[in-house]
Amino acid sequence: MKHYATYALYVLFSCTAMTGFSQNTNQKPRQFNSFPAIVHCNQQELTKVFNTTQGQPISLSFSDNFNFSGTVTSNLVKYANLQTAIVVSPDFSNTIFSVSKITNNDGSISYSGRIINKNYFDGFELKKNTTGEYQLVKMEIDRVMPDCTLQNP
Repeated sequence: MKHYATYALYVLFSCTAMTGFSQNTNQKPRQFNSFPAIVHCNQQELTKVFNTTQGQPISLSFSDNFNFSGTVTSNLVKYANLQTAIVVSPDFSNTIFSVSKITNNDGSISYSGRIINKNYFDGFELKKNTTGEYQLVKMEIDRVMPDCTLQNP
């Protein structure tokens, strides 16, 4: 009679070891550690992005001493009520600020966007608070957008 328990135990330990070693433990650095968790945004600064043509440099000064300078790489009107622009900043290791301007049915304007870089753990998301002011709220990118790239064994 064969002892299957030892074989089962061997398979269990092998699977556990393979799973443990295959986990990606490379922690990405934080890019925005020196900035507060919430940065207040002035709507005039957001409007500047949409008034800048593709290929032009732009410097955005948000409150709390947070400046984002770069080049507008895209500024497209996708629909009658949606315009999206992308700013790439070499000052922040080619971090991307993607922002959209939405014209609502009542004629009001809303903004949505993110400041992200796939090589860093943190970024900012543009949100409107309860008083109607826009803020860049710090987020952990890897928790919001998991890395789906294939790793070489």
